[in-house]
Amino acid sequence: MSKILIADDSEPIRSLYKRVLSINYDVTKVVEDGLQAVEAISDNEIDVAVLDVRMPKLDGISASKLIRSQAPEIGIVIVSAYDDWTYIQDLIGDDPIAKAYMLKSSLDDIGELIRTVSLVQQRYFVLDKVLVEKLIGYYNRHSDSSSSNFSSQQLQIISLNCNGMDLNEISNELDIPLNQLEKELQIVAESLGIEISENLQPRVGVAFLDHCVNLYNQSSI
Repeated sequence: MSKILIADDSEPIRSLYKRVLSINYDVTKVVEDGLQAVEAISDNEIDVAVLDVRMPKLDGISASKLIRSQAPEIGIVIVSAYDDWTYIQDLIGDDPIAKAYMLKSSLDDIGELIRTVSLVQQRYFVLDKVLVEKLIGYYNRHSDSSSSNFSSQQLQIISLNCNGMDLNEISNELDIPLNQLEKELQIVAESLGIEISENLQPRVGVAFLDHCVNLYNQSSI
């Protein structure tokens, strides 16, 4: 059974996450700050660390970097009350694989936390659905003829990709033949300046995030 670390400075939240994740996982360690989370990695075999973004002594993003420097295979799930793109981009750095950024409000559905941990274990990059909708809103408001123009179907593909769906799941969700979906995803990747390769899933989401944040920043100048 996969081993989970939980770090949050709220005792009720720690208890809730432990109760939910214990259904499917071995919650090996529960701590109350980022420094304790990093120290726990040295003493325990951990598969996924679920970290609050703001904690005493060491915040979740900084803790995640130290954890991954010690154990690059550990999956990281950041849970946050803040839809701040700088947090997300800082989390991603140059390595989006097996990382997720979720909003606390989305975890009212307890199944979403279990699903996210499972996807991170499978080495997916996962961005909260609410955040993806915001990105697409930015794109629709701020894109113009000088930027990549995605069709509504391509935006749906990007959205589901960011949510951690694989090609078969996206094909079924959108009722698109798999070969057509693969072609559309290649077009998206090329438009975002991504080299086509087998592992497109994390890179498409990150490139779209960067693209939309740039559009938003340019519009705010």
